[in-house]
Amino acid sequence: MSNLDKEKKAHEKEVKIFETAEIITTHVYKVSPVQKEKLVRLAEERLEKAREEAIPKIRQRYEQRVKLQQERRQPQQPKNHGKSSPPQQSNNEDGR
Repeated sequence: MSNLDKEKKAHEKEVKIFETAEIITTHVYKVSPVQKEKLVRLAEERLEKAREEAIPKIRQRYEQRVKLQQERRQPQQPKNHGKSSPPQQSNNEDGR
């Protein structure tokens, strides 16, 4: 799909937005203090549960990332562990 086609589709989506002068209404329900407390407690429980599930996953991804970074760095280090390597000779005939 070319960029021109993508732009046309994006423009078509914009055209589908309608402006009206009507007032949009919705029902608002009153919540008793007991219900509010219960809802707050449920929200806190959900948040705590989400954290408990997320933290191990985050740790695992972090450990994988650190491991990959260490693996990438290892090949760059010299394999002779501190011994100096002989100077590399050039393949050119005149020694350059």
